[in-house]
Amino acid sequence: MADSLDSELESELKALAATLADRNDHADIARRFEWLVETLIMRGQIPASFRRLLAKVGNERSTVRLATFRDKYQVPTADIDCASRIPLCGARCCTMDVTLSAQDVVEGGIPFDVTQPYALPRDPTTKKCVCMNTDGACTIYERRPGACRAYDCRHDRRVWIDFDARIPAP
Repeated sequence: MADSLDSELESELKALAATLADRNDHADIARRFEWLVETLIMRGQIPASFRRLLAKVGNERSTVRLATFRDKYQVPTADIDCASRIPLCGARCCTMDVTLSAQDVVEGGIPFDVTQPYALPRDPTTKKCVCMNTDGACTIYERRPGACRAYDCRHDRRVWIDFDARIPAP
């Protein structure tokens, strides 16, 4: 976690949340704001208490959520040997919500559930991504969504107590 939060960043996040809360046509912008806040929390750049700003924005305006990656193939990816760690972590990242981008939909080849528009579906039994095979490998790895490319589990306490020591979270 950063030692201190830049007061200008904090003010801007609060002002944006207030502006979004006053609009009724902001579902796409609200999703981007939610992504930004969650990313900053995950990176340890803002405290988790900032999730309270998301409640001000509200979720009732739209059920359609599109990721905002312009080109998922340009998203930097973490250099992690997932294959050697999946037996330890159980592929927890594959149980997390993944929203597809317009690029994913247009490109095709990535399933989504029409009852949850543009969300990568999960297996009802395992609760893991439907694109995971029985060996724990991703069947769409080369064309995986931007969220999967951008995700870095190394500092995610939901996945690892200690990444370097290979100690998974309970």
